Amino acid sequence: MRTEMYHLKIIQVNLTQRLSSILPDIVDEVTLAWQDNTNITDQWAEINLWEVMLRVISRAVNRMFVGLPLCRNQEFLDNLVEHAVEVIKTGTILDMTPRAFRWFVSRYTSNTPKTMKKLMQFIGPIFEERKQKLAKLGDKWTDRPDDAIQWILENAPPGESSSTVQMVNMILFLNFAAIHTTSLSVTQALYDLSVHQELHTPLKEEIRSVLAEDGGWTKQGLTKMKKLDSVLRESQRLHGVTSAPLMRRARVPFTFSDGTFIPKGTVLCAPASAIHFDGFENPLEFDGFRYERLRKEEGQATKHQMVSTSMEYLAFGHGKHACPGRFFATNELKVLLCHIIMKCEFKGLAAKRAEDSFFGFNRVADTSVNLLIRNRKD
Repeated sequence: MRTEMYHLKIIQVNLTQRLSSILPDIVDEVTLAWQDNTNITDQWAEINLWEVMLRVISRAVNRMFVGLPLCRNQEFLDNLVEHAVEVIKTGTILDMTPRAFRWFVSRYTSNTPKTMKKLMQFIGPIFEERKQKLAKLGDKWTDRPDDAIQWILENAPPGESSSTVQMVNMILFLNFAAIHTTSLSVTQALYDLSVHQELHTPLKEEIRSVLAEDGGWTKQGLTKMKKLDSVLRESQRLHGVTSAPLMRRARVPFTFSDGTFIPKGTVLCAPASAIHFDGFENPLEFDGFRYERLRKEEGQATKHQMVSTSMEYLAFGHGKHACPGRFFATNELKVLLCHIIMKCEFKGLAAKRAEDSFFGFNRVADTSVNLLIRNRKD
């Protein structure tokens, strides 16, 4: 296994294949994190959705990555959140910097060394302790923790990648991939729902019906929530995290079958917004149940799921490099939205939806926007 690719096995095998067994932990952490980071009462009150989502998502993600009690250590989580935000900014700055000067600029724009030093204090001793236990017990260690720390320890190739520093760095990488994008996605979906009050009742009825039918939370039950799935997919169609997915640099000259020539070094990407607006009725309008209706057509039941990728839907990329964590992220998003929809009433302060901005090709939700929220009375 190539050293730089073993994180794919961690996500595709260790995480994705455990979605059913880890669902109770996700539900538990999402519920507690929401309660701990909000103070919802029976009266309308403002909350900054972005700040709350960062705290809730970072806790839920790290329940799977580092487990209890570290996933609830706010100093640890704050470092991860800060790093996720700064990496996006630093990467965009370096992309605009001439290659010869990038090393110099990165010294003043990147916070990775500082974050790594702090994370080594939090996670380094855990890796060292488990290394020693694994070396001592081997296959006789039958009650191993089931978290990303253990998955990394057992999957890291020999050599530099198995050093404690590099394994801590993998925890940092996994958090970067999970926190920022998922927090943006749920924020965008709630911005859409805040100005589409007509969707709340049918969503609430669907959630209640599925939970009653399945006797509680199940992975299969989340799949049955087609209206909720459609809302998430439609939100990502209009407000995905990037307007230019599938970005690649040509490593060799290449000529396509139609004669188009791509010189070495050319950067290519897909125009996601143009693709996502093509072929739909009222493509610029948010239609929450658009994909639920499409899934009722013959042969379309799975094509238009949130996790399904195609050349017409690029929110998660496409092909062999499509986002491997989309199955976990979608379950996490559904659990969080279910909890909010079932427990709370919410609406925007204004009739108009919050507008997005762009940082390079990255689409960013307006993080200054507050929503009005209170406990649901029914």
